[in-house]
Amino acid sequence: MAQSPTVLLMGHPNVGKSALFNRLAGASISESNYAGTTVEYTESQLALDDGTVPVVDVPGTFSLEPTDRAEAVAVEFLEDASDPIVVCVVDATRIERGLNLVLELLDRGHRAVVALNMWDEARQQGVDVDVEALSDLLGVPVVPTVATEGVGVDDLRSTLDRARPSSLSGIIDRLPPGVDGDLEGSVEGDDPAARWELVDAVVESAVTYRETAPSLADHLGRLTVAPKTGLPFAVAVLYGMWAFFTAVAGFFTDGYFVPLFDDHWLPWIQSVFPGEGGWLYFLLVGDPAATNSFEAFGVLTSGLFVAVGVVLPAILALYLVLALLEDSGYMARLAVLLDAAFHRIGLHGYAIVPMVLSFGCNVPGVAATRTLETDKQRFLTMTLLSVFIPCGAQLGVMLSLIPQYTGYILLYLLAGFFVFGAIINRLVPGSSPEVAVDIPPLRRPRPSNVSTKLSLRIRGFMTSAVPFVLAGVGVVNLLYLGGVVDWLATVLGPVLSGWFGVPSETVPALIAGFMRKDLAIAQLSAIPMTPFQTVMSVVMVSIYFPCVATFAMLIKEGRTGGGVLRVVGGALATLVAALFLWGGLLRLGGTLLGVA
Repeated sequence: MAQSPTVLLMGHPNVGKSALFNRLAGASISESNYAGTTVEYTESQLALDDGTVPVVDVPGTFSLEPTDRAEAVAVEFLEDASDPIVVCVVDATRIERGLNLVLELLDRGHRAVVALNMWDEARQQGVDVDVEALSDLLGVPVVPTVATEGVGVDDLRSTLDRARPSSLSGIIDRLPPGVDGDLEGSVEGDDPAARWELVDAVVESAVTYRETAPSLADHLGRLTVAPKTGLPFAVAVLYGMWAFFTAVAGFFTDGYFVPLFDDHWLPWIQSVFPGEGGWLYFLLVGDPAATNSFEAFGVLTSGLFVAVGVVLPAILALYLVLALLEDSGYMARLAVLLDAAFHRIGLHGYAIVPMVLSFGCNVPGVAATRTLETDKQRFLTMTLLSVFIPCGAQLGVMLSLIPQYTGYILLYLLAGFFVFGAIINRLVPGSSPEVAVDIPPLRRPRPSNVSTKLSLRIRGFMTSAVPFVLAGVGVVNLLYLGGVVDWLATVLGPVLSGWFGVPSETVPALIAGFMRKDLAIAQLSAIPMTPFQTVMSVVMVSIYFPCVATFAMLIKEGRTGGGVLRVVGGALATLVAALFLWGGLLRLGGTLLGVA
């Protein structure tokens, strides 16, 4: 391989392609967007005996006849690469589906190696593949692998220099007598039906199936997608997720961090920091008479407490649950169950993925809209997420301040998500096509996968969100010192008290909300309000302008998701309408019930 050809890992979604890439790749892994799109791919260097070659984890595709943006990018990778080596990763438990893509690749003359991944699961499910016979039939090397365990990875690496092209006519010639049927001369070209007949013939020649008793995972897998059992199961899973989230967040925040900060850190820094009464003391420490870290509102008091003592435990719990749901294969089942509900607002079930991610942080949630098919769907999802879905940090602070009302606030925001989604769907032109959802089997989550995802997300939170929390406290304090907050309170006071029924002292929280929503809600704790005013203020802050990190992501994604002006302008128009209409409706309901 003197010319260092690129190695392309191709295959269907959910076949373990990325896990195999991580086993093959070197230390320098980089993620990029394909030119002119928001479709991500991953690349690195693959170490071989005679040097290194580029290796790319190509976006998953079911066919070389693309039906969405990600599949189009996969085909472009194949066409643009100069004589690439294609590693076609096939799910050995569903070998027929993968072989169809293999035949498409061979029909186009590409050098190929087939990686039969999930080999262990195939054997457990009674799928016995004669690897040597399959390799002889296809005319290319075939290597069994278990990517998550590293099994077969070295064999695959050493086989790459034997990658070679083949032809469909040659495969037909090599079929055993009595298997080829009427295939002769009918498969070459773009005839899907004939190609599937050839797949059946290859499988008949090289694969045998044993009767196996359905496992517990098989039974659960069927129950989780049937509406009568799947919906109650989904409710139980989501409730369990919420219960775990609240229990862990409350346990660490109330049990450890509140005593640590209020009884030790706050009194100590108030006593040792010089210049009490000066602007620097006010900026970094806050109120010298404060008795708890929420009320002090200094960068080194409230800032650290909110970021580390309140938000970090909540984020840790939420991201752990998300990683377990993803690695178990349940997320795809949730998408199938919720498909009908999402169709009513112009989306499909896979919109649940960015939605659930947004409960951890809106930034990855907005980024995950890249997987949706049309500009309309991406615009709808980005807008609704940035306005109505509270992030895990925000939820953690809400649980610390008003645990008795958090569930009701969340339900009210979710209702707004679907009400405004239905309205925007009718106002915004564009299509919402149906999609084929590939449902992976239920698996036991692997600790290594879960820990990797958890560590990456927590690291991302610590490096991106924590600085915004600290900076947000500093900015609000500077605005206090400059008199800006008092001026805004005077200007906005009539609107806040007249339309929403909350005091003008909530203005600083709205300013802080642009930096971090969790910081804004934390600041509300220092304002004397009735229970309904507190709930009203939290809903306002939740619907109010997205935090600066989410706003930056909206601009970034808007460049290729329908235009920056359209995406950002649409999101801002929606939040203004939601703030006054949905917020005003809550005030009206409180007035009618006599609690406002």
